[in-house]
Amino acid sequence: MSSGIGFIGLGIMGEGMAACLLTEKVAGSSKDVPLVVWNRTKSKCGAFQEKYGTEYTIVMKDTAKEVVECCDITFSMLSTPEASAAVFNAPDEVLAGVPEKSLVTNY
Repeated sequence: MSSGIGFIGLGIMGEGMAACLLTEKVAGSSKDVPLVVWNRTKSKCGAFQEKYGTEYTIVMKDTAKEVVECCDITFSMLSTPEASAAVFNAPDEVLAGVPEKSLVTNY
């Protein structure tokens, strides 16, 4: 596990919250503590990387599970309870990848 900070869900609220982690230097200020992101619509990750990636260290992952597997702390901000259930409960997603001594919080 790394010391990266994960963020799952870069929609209307998620993008703003993830951006705050960058601008407040909680994550992304060095390669040692990148902001690791995933979104169900992959193009949103690309747009986020394009917007902030020249100034901050951002790592995009292909699955939400990959985010939690490599981060000590992961924030999730998905649009609906159904979206959260799908991302968290699928056999190959978040709950399947949470390592010991890591924190995942869902807003």
